[in-house]
Order: sequence, then structure tokens, then C-alpha cells
Amino acid sequence: MTLNIGGHKFQFVCNILPETDSRGVISELFPQDLYEKKDSVKLHKYGNGPFCKFKIPDCWLGRQGVYAILIDDNMVYIGECEDLLVRYNSGYGNISPRNCYIGGQSTNCKINSNILQEIKNGKVIKLFFYETSEMFAVEDDIISRLHPAWNSKSGNKRKHTELPKSSAKTKSVERNRSNNSPQYSLLTQYLLNLSGNEYKLTYDQLEQIVEGELPNSAYKHRAWWGNGGHSHANYWLDAGWQVGTVNLGKYVVFVKAGC
Repeated sequence: MTLNIGGHKFQFVCNILPETDSRGVISELFPQDLYEKKDSVKLHKYGNGPFCKFKIPDCWLGRQGVYAILIDDNMVYIGECEDLLVRYNSGYGNISPRNCYIGGQSTNCKINSNILQEIKNGKVIKLFFYETSEMFAVEDDIISRLHPAWNSKSGNKRKHTELPKSSAKTKSVERNRSNNSPQYSLLTQYLLNLSGNEYKLTYDQLEQIVEGELPNSAYKHRAWWGNGGHSHANYWLDAGWQVGTVNLGKYVVFVKAGC
């Protein structure tokens, strides 16, 4: 099954089905209660729950592109990802205690909570996917023209970005940059050891820290450094930091969450 969205052919992934108990009742979860630092940090506006747990098929591992969430065949959300399986099975579909609080992935909580409420209201949630390496531009283009409801409510709608033309040079750069995969967990450890409320790192320093080259998107798109909606953002958010100022290709300023 395919669906044309904004001139792009999206593939059907699956219906999103929350886990249920032995009686067939959706299991509602409150992971925020399990966070060990809950007494010293505040919940963000989507952190109260309840939440649910769901998964998509394993065959979508490593698929990069743009996804669309539909409610009864009406598109309500467009997002991008570097790995569709990780985005859903470790992000939207499995809310961690940390992500319920300020500095955590509020988008994960919002999407999960919205899905739960719509399914409880008898709606059918479908997931579609368009595979592309130009996911930021495609995402921006669709949002700017179609204004999906959940994107608009999030306040994250970005200025329209013209779809870039592919070229042999661009593809060559992207291939070269993927030869040495970064280990983002090393960034988490680095940030955990920092003191102060603000810290500036050049791209060279960042690549030394993660022991690999940042993806091409990190050089071309400010949205790659967003503090929500991207699985890689967890690596600085989980350390208690957020991205502030970004000078693409030059440096990134990290700011202590809550400051």
C-alpha cells in the first residue's frame, strides 16, 4: 500500500497497536514515577501521561527518511528520522522516565500520548514512510504546505526549505562521511563531566569526542540539532544539556537544561 503525500510516494509501515493486558485492555504507563531524580526536576507539559507501549516491525531497522502518522486516513504528523525502527521502538513507542521531564524528549511524550488518546477514542492509527537521504528538506516542504495538525500544535513548524537538487558531488560527500560512524554515547559521557551552564564545542572537537564524522545533515541543517523529535538528541538531553546556538559547520553551543 502506498500513499502520495506532497508529491512523494510513502509506503505503508503498519497500524500502530499499543500493548494490552490479558483482558485486551491497553496497558497505560506512568514512567515518570520511576525517574530517580524526579524530586529535583520538573515535568514538561507532556510528561504527565498516561503513555502506552508499541512497536513497528524489525524490517524497518536502519531506514532513513520521512514518516507520516494518519488518523482514520487523515495525516496529522510528519517527522524525519535516521532510523525508523529506533525512532518508534526506542522513542515514541517506549517512553523513558527521563524523557518525561524538562530537558527530555517532550516530542516523544506528546506523540505517544496523542496516539494513546486517539486509539482509546476508537480511531485507527496508520504509519507511512518515505525513504530519502534528504529527509529534512522533504519534511520541511510537506509541513509548510500541508500543515499537519500535530506539527502545528507543537510550535515546531519551520520556514519552507527548497528541496535540494541531488548531485554526484553531494552523494560522494555523503558516502565519505558515512565511512566512520560516530559513537554518540561518548558525547553523553563528555557532557556529564562538564561544569557550568554553557559550553561551546567546534565541529572538530565534536568529531573527536564521538570518534567519528558527523553526518552530512549536521553540517547542512539546523534542524538536525533540534532538542526534540530526533533520536540522536537523546545523547545530549540525557546528559542534562540542550543545544542553544549553532553555527553550521563551525560550532555548537550546549546550554545546561533549566538554565
